[in-house]
Amino acid sequence: MSALQKARFAVFAYFTIAGAAVTFWAVHIPFVENKLDISHSAIGTLLLVFGGGALTAIQLVGNLIDRVGSRTATFLSGTFMGVMLFLPGLANTPLLLGVALFLLGIGVGATDVAMNAHAVDVEKAYQRPIFSAFHAMWSFGGLIGASIGGLALANSLEMQTTLSGAAIATLFIAITMRTWMLPDSPNHQKAEQKTGEDKRAEKSRLKQLNASNRRVLGYVLFLGAMAAAAAIAEGTGVDWSTLHHARVIGTSDAQAAIALVVYTGAMGTTRLVIDKVVAAKGRIFVIRFGSLVSALGTFVVVVSTTSPVALLGWVIAGIGSAGVIPQIFAYSAEVGESSHTGRNMAKVVGITYAGVLAGPAIIGFLTELVPLNIAIGLGVILGLFTALGTLVIKRRNADAKTV
Repeated sequence: MSALQKARFAVFAYFTIAGAAVTFWAVHIPFVENKLDISHSAIGTLLLVFGGGALTAIQLVGNLIDRVGSRTATFLSGTFMGVMLFLPGLANTPLLLGVALFLLGIGVGATDVAMNAHAVDVEKAYQRPIFSAFHAMWSFGGLIGASIGGLALANSLEMQTTLSGAAIATLFIAITMRTWMLPDSPNHQKAEQKTGEDKRAEKSRLKQLNASNRRVLGYVLFLGAMAAAAAIAEGTGVDWSTLHHARVIGTSDAQAAIALVVYTGAMGTTRLVIDKVVAAKGRIFVIRFGSLVSALGTFVVVVSTTSPVALLGWVIAGIGSAGVIPQIFAYSAEVGESSHTGRNMAKVVGITYAGVLAGPAIIGFLTELVPLNIAIGLGVILGLFTALGTLVIKRRNADAKTV
């Protein structure tokens, strides 16, 4: 195996453990609710605390990436995430669980940004699109965490035991994969500052780079808004497909789970092959038409009255959603000064996380006003917004096949 192949495998591994870390915890939510005797609303608050930790980390880790490099940042973040995975199983009060989830959120959020930054480095070294395949590993990691966690619950294993095992496995992978990643290439190289004149020159150079990158700040924020819209649209499937199938279509709770399976399965499988489309047509094509296909699939769900039609809609939506967010992330790494790659990507990922957090609340609020299937129609509107946003990208970059 070549050094570049090892680096690709290492990033696959980091995406897998990050996706698994989320679902190893999430699958225990009903258990925690009963153990601590807390309400649904309290669980919702705890999920917001987890997201708040992730958002906090995202605001900080971009600068770390630019200063020490994506390899070191990924290793440190992944190791921290592994250690924090021990904590939720040890919490015996809602307050302690909130602290544990905030810290775990920091680990997951930091790892998310850092490994995406290193994935960009690996893709550049490959000189062909491979970015969406990394995100497929996040999806499959989530499936692994949910499956193992579910089996552990079915066999009456304590949450602390399961999460401790997951934490040990996460730490082992994070530590062993460090040497397989590409060498660091910090964007803020430490200049040989032998004289005061050298120091002044370096400060002047950094000041110019900061000023230059500020000119693209609005564009970076717009990319973040597109990614957030795509995240909320994607969340309609992840968060509401099962409930829609049970309450609107009228299936049993067990049968309703099929909706989530087909949606996530379609999305994860498509991510394994979408890079070939990127290579042939470019990132903008995938973002635009992926968003349109996602909107079409969601529309089919909105108007469906039978299970087969609804499931078909979720499959179409999953296929469309698969490449949108990964390609916006990858595109954001190409915007602005190379010295600010980590910070620009962190802004986009941070806004995306805000969309992930806000999505369930927005849909939930809409269900107070309109039926659930109509509320899910928000995904159609947001898919169209993201697709139209690519026109702004194309105007700014005449070459729509930039990769």
